[in-house]
Amino acid sequence: WKIVKRSLVKGNVLPSTWALKRKRYPDGRIRKYKARFCVRGDKQKYGFDYEETYAPVVQWSTVRMLLT
Repeated sequence: WKIVKRSLVKGNVLPSTWALKRKRYPDGRIRKYKARFCVRGDKQKYGFDYEETYAPVVQWSTVRMLLT
């Protein structure tokens, strides 16, 4: 990632936040930490902030078939 001045950005600066979670064992001890970066996608404008979206989805049965 690179920090740039807002005046140099072509497009909108979208609001965003970090979503943090702690996964726990059944006895309450912390197993692992998880984090994801969330951006308000509903603030984007087609043709200005993005051109197309792509979200690949695959079934595990297909992956197993290709690996055998």
